[in-house]
Amino acid sequence: MNEVLKKWYDSNSDKVVGLAKHIWENPEASEEEFDACRTMSAYLRENGFEVETYHFKDSSKEPDTIIASFGSGHPVIGIMGEYDALPGLGQEAVPYYSPKPGYGHGCGHALMTPAAASAAIALKSAMIEEGIPGTVKFFATPAEEVMLGKICMFRDGAFDGLDCCMSWHPMQQDMVPSEEVLLAMSKLYVEFKGIPAHSAANPENGRSALDAAELMNIGVQYLREHVTDDVRIHYAYDFGGGNPNTVPAYASINYMVRARRLADVNNVIERIEKIAKGASIMTETSYRITNLATACETFNVAALNEFCYQSSTKIPPIEWEEEDIEYANTLYKSINGKEPEGQVLFGNVSRPTGMPKYKSASTDSGYISRAVPTCRFYGLGIINGCPLHHWGAVSSVGSSIGQKSVVYSSKIMAQCLYDIIRNPEEIEKWKEDLTELTKGTDNYKPIVTEFVKW
Repeated sequence: MNEVLKKWYDSNSDKVVGLAKHIWENPEASEEEFDACRTMSAYLRENGFEVETYHFKDSSKEPDTIIASFGSGHPVIGIMGEYDALPGLGQEAVPYYSPKPGYGHGCGHALMTPAAASAAIALKSAMIEEGIPGTVKFFATPAEEVMLGKICMFRDGAFDGLDCCMSWHPMQQDMVPSEEVLLAMSKLYVEFKGIPAHSAANPENGRSALDAAELMNIGVQYLREHVTDDVRIHYAYDFGGGNPNTVPAYASINYMVRARRLADVNNVIERIEKIAKGASIMTETSYRITNLATACETFNVAALNEFCYQSSTKIPPIEWEEEDIEYANTLYKSINGKEPEGQVLFGNVSRPTGMPKYKSASTDSGYISRAVPTCRFYGLGIINGCPLHHWGAVSSVGSSIGQKSVVYSSKIMAQCLYDIIRNPEEIEKWKEDLTELTKGTDNYKPIVTEFVKW
């Protein structure tokens, strides 16, 4: 490990852990990461960064977004973190189910922003001491859990001018520069309007919006048989009409459509629109479909991943203590109802294979990974056998397992950033690779709709 970076972490690791604990102990909803924003922006200002804060969506609200920078000129290297939590996952930091009201960090986001911000600050120390030119930019991105924050930030130009970018997400595995291609996604809101009438006295005068919504959803279920294997369609009724004694004049459904490529998502949406039109015709109602947001698939530059892997091997692996192992084993048994078999804790780094792997999940980072070479580290912080978005993940992240992982992951990213900024000629090669990867995607434009119900 670079000696300046090592010296910085020797003096500041407790601060990194303290920030992660603070965000874990004060979980906040998507679009409301106000305390985390205040805490992290103060940390960055104290460490010599120029800091801009704002609300990514509503300027009348308290800030929940951070853009912090140090240095000048190229290369301009970005590093991102997230910090929103999940509803209904409040959990004590104990290795068994012990719920508490409210939100919980069931996806590990409490670790991400402290790790990434600290990596940027550590790099600043090395840049000053060794006279390294360039710019490091840190982004605290809100509302990832609702697939919105980075899409809005990208649309608004927050990531313009970057030469490359980096992030880390906790996961139930050793650390690895991710080769996973996450699915493109669109969020649709479908509304139907009918005619109200007394359900018993004169139903013949009514036209049910709920009937239209249900017929549409039946059509979508049949559509599932005639799409490719990578397509995922999820739904939830948002409003079904209220009082059953009145023919429902309004009904609405939320849909999420995912596929391997954004072009494929758009093809599925065209078919869903036809189904909505058919349901409208059958019920003599009117309909409206709003595309609330889109996220394109992710793009992985193999050469950048290999470069970051080589950098990450300079960091010694985590040394787990007996109490960490005992906590992990107890937590595994609490989640799965049996003793663990095989490895439960992770604390090392794995080498990427150079081959893409497709995964049935999505992220709001897709447009960034398409625009600039981006290394997305996955791993650590969550024990094996624990699902994401689960109370067990909250427990794991809030324990010493998460705390040791946040420091280790931050060190890895700091070393990668240092090696990149010392070898800026590599960036041009990664940009060429990305240009080849993204051929045929020139129409990939982010959609974010300011929405008012019909």
